[in-house]
Amino acid sequence: MLRSPQAEPDMRILLLLLLLANLGFFAYHHLAGVNDEAAAQIALLQISPERIRTVAAGTVTPRPAGPAPASGSAVAPAACLEWSPFSSAEATRAEAALALLVLPPDTMQRRTADVDGYWVHMPPLKTRAEVDRKVAELKSLGVEEFFVVQDAGPWRNAISLGLFKNEEAARTELERLRQRGVRSASIVRREKLLKQVTFYLREPDPATVARLTELQRDFPATEIKAAACPAPENS
Repeated sequence: MLRSPQAEPDMRILLLLLLLANLGFFAYHHLAGVNDEAAAQIALLQISPERIRTVAAGTVTPRPAGPAPASGSAVAPAACLEWSPFSSAEATRAEAALALLVLPPDTMQRRTADVDGYWVHMPPLKTRAEVDRKVAELKSLGVEEFFVVQDAGPWRNAISLGLFKNEEAARTELERLRQRGVRSASIVRREKLLKQVTFYLREPDPATVARLTELQRDFPATEIKAAACPAPENS
């Protein structure tokens, strides 16, 4: 039986998805043997089910009908691991961590985009001393996932506490922060306000997938999923 050209890319994405799910399953049962408390298991498990998203075959944009590409021409790779979202500051740290994997040349792409959504943040502070005091206060309250906006502009010295695609998720996070004692945080609807960085790893082998999921533990606000690779930027 002949398979359509689109079937092979979709199958590769499915295989990546299954590999991610298997890694998460293994990590869960390994941690379950170390700690019997379900809450502790979930806290330690970095690749959790809600962070692994399926990509249905219908969501991959089919290529238009036409002649096959000539030999040697650039063709978008079939399947990638997509790791996101990152702020500019966190992306720099993630890129340094990825460099330690010594990946083959041209297997990683970094894409930056302006994104809309909901931003949980603390308003901009006037001086560096105020920023330092606020950062120390957050750490004393047990809040570790934040970054100080360094880009020039009206949001410089604001403290970002989370970026969310929908208002419900943002409000859930705001309530969690308030329970910890964070009082000055608020939510603003973002319309291309901040840069969001995404990393794509083309056709990773199982060892690379395992090492990437290990790295992701240092970036708990991010997620890894299988997706079609983006076309080359110079195409």
